Amino acid sequence: MVMMHSTVLGACAATMLASAAHGGGVASDTGLEDLIARLGAENTPTGAGVEVGHVEVETSGNYGPDTSHVELADKNYTFMSGTTGVSGHATQVARRAYGTGVPGIAPGVDTIWCYDTLDWLLDGFLRSSASSSTVPLEPPGGCAIFNNSWIASFGNTTNDRVTLRRADWSVDSDDVMIINGVANTGDHAALMAFMFNGISVGLQNGNHVADPVPSGFDLPGRQVPLIVAPQSTTSNATGVVTAATALIIETARTHPNTSGNFFATLSETIKVALLCGGRHEAGWSNGAVASGPERGRTSVPIDEVFGVGTVNVDRSWQVMAGGQHDGGSSPVGLPLAGDAGWDVATMFGGGSDYWRFDVPVLADEVSILLTWHQKANTGFGSYRLANHDLRLWGRGKGDVLVDLTGDAGLGVFGAGNVVSESDVDNIEHLYINDLAPGEYFLEVTRVDGAGGVSIYAVAWLFPEITGVAGDANGDGIVNILDIVAVLAVWGPCEGCVEDLNGDDVVNVLDLLEVIGAW
Repeated sequence: MVMMHSTVLGACAATMLASAAHGGGVASDTGLEDLIARLGAENTPTGAGVEVGHVEVETSGNYGPDTSHVELADKNYTFMSGTTGVSGHATQVARRAYGTGVPGIAPGVDTIWCYDTLDWLLDGFLRSSASSSTVPLEPPGGCAIFNNSWIASFGNTTNDRVTLRRADWSVDSDDVMIINGVANTGDHAALMAFMFNGISVGLQNGNHVADPVPSGFDLPGRQVPLIVAPQSTTSNATGVVTAATALIIETARTHPNTSGNFFATLSETIKVALLCGGRHEAGWSNGAVASGPERGRTSVPIDEVFGVGTVNVDRSWQVMAGGQHDGGSSPVGLPLAGDAGWDVATMFGGGSDYWRFDVPVLADEVSILLTWHQKANTGFGSYRLANHDLRLWGRGKGDVLVDLTGDAGLGVFGAGNVVSESDVDNIEHLYINDLAPGEYFLEVTRVDGAGGVSIYAVAWLFPEITGVAGDANGDGIVNILDIVAVLAVWGPCEGCVEDLNGDDVVNVLDLLEVIGAW
């Protein structure tokens, strides 16, 4: 294998500007303060129990953080690449990824596996210098996330492609999250930003390299980065996204709606919850057609600079904690899904799955996201990738699908896209402004005819429904008066507030909704 060149992402700037970068507070900038207000400090996830792999470029023989730093002490470190001294860059990233001070939002992470970049790429983890029949090692211990605040290339497109496929294989096989910074300036470096199954990270201010994946690499034209964070360098932004990911993983493991659910901790589910919760700042656009017969469509799922937007742990927590809601292969007779949640399912070529939603009042913004994995073939010489699309339909009588594209969507949604149909990205994203009250169907389709099954994760975030479940008369209390209200309109009743389960009939099922919420 040819010589590799690697670079930390703005190490000097990270050290000099650390204080200034957090003037507004990382907790505020990433939604953590909102999550604390929602749950109370004692109930807010901290990353407890989530183990992190910290990969750093060795500088003068050093690749580890300062373990005596007040924000990094009293944690368990294992130095996987041998003896190390203190790396200033590693220390700055560590403070954000798992530190206990102001920059850190995941202070509960206390087990860290430290690697030198070259060792992680070659013998220590991905084993990129080994024979094609040798697969990457399993993540050490319970390592759930690798943080890569560096850029690199082997100087050879073929070797870079194989290494990226190995990393994607690791995510797909071991459900480890791999979080990668993009270059601050200059040109993209393939490692590790061009992964399909990882998370590429840029800056909230847009001062990073944001060109699409270039030719010569798998599926050129894919958008990079996927998400941004409010820092002054992409190194530090990557650490912040790693910390946010730790909070979502802890939520998946411990929340009553997800604890014990195998699907909640899949890497597809963690990724879809993280990205679906991205905060779209002013000026965000995925190029949705704004007028004419194609209004509401896009083939470019995310903003070319900001990806899904700024990482936001409150919004992503809502998605994960909303729990899994099963869809169906037909829109007919589906139960209502919650205003926030997700699902994981399998699909063969040409298939479709559906979910049904009720929007009781004008929704100022709706975020829906779909992702699935690239599958490296044996020997890492090639790969397989399904092609999925994502679409929102209106609901007509008899569960008929009502097209919302073109003029049909005027008066139904103010702006954004109701169809996402990229041919190169392995995410699809609907971002809709001012969605009118009503009922809607979400459809995931697989448009390729290739053989084999695809596993995908889909997530959504509608505005929170503030009403009380089972409250048929709207007084905020579930009691005998709600039973009276249900009985008063017994029978077919499309759009009635007393139709608590949304099946257009007021009957015993609605009484059970009242009793269940008593």
